[in-house]
Amino acid sequence: MSRVREQARRQVSTGRVRAMRSMLVLAVMALTVPFGAAQATWQVESLIPEVISIRVPTTTIAFAPSQFVYPPAEFPAQYPATQPEGGVWPVQVFSNEEGLWSLILEVPDLLNEQGATVLSATQVLYRVNDGIWVRADGNPQIIYSQAGSTLGWLEIRIEFALELTGNELAGSYVVNAAISASRDPGF
Repeated sequence: MSRVREQARRQVSTGRVRAMRSMLVLAVMALTVPFGAAQATWQVESLIPEVISIRVPTTTIAFAPSQFVYPPAEFPAQYPATQPEGGVWPVQVFSNEEGLWSLILEVPDLLNEQGATVLSATQVLYRVNDGIWVRADGNPQIIYSQAGSTLGWLEIRIEFALELTGNELAGSYVVNAAISASRDPGF
């Protein structure tokens, strides 16, 4: 009987050791694995740069008075641009920032190869979005201003005409205009 008791005592002792090991493993797991759902938070920042951008299909404006009645009944006479098509220059503007922004147009004198003025910039007229006709003067001119963002691309239509006085030489005239945009953040 003592042998049976000894075996029983060993089994109980072995069972206790196994139980202690299991409890120890569970305790270690409980300490290393948090209860409930895990959660992490972080701040997400996105940086959208301040932008003012313009798109134009071309910067060349062409006039071919011979496509119309020329010579006119009297001078001075105005002729619409033949290039871009319809004489209208569609300028698209994008701005995503508050503040005042402006479009600036510069129409230079047309010079010959020797640098002499062939056609004065003052003979080029323009209007914005079917507004009043304005005479170019060879200097940068603010042609459109707006406060705030454009909410996507905004199209501004600039129409050109050439005023002939009767003293011009024969030929087609091509003028390279420059358009730029500026922003006044202090507005």
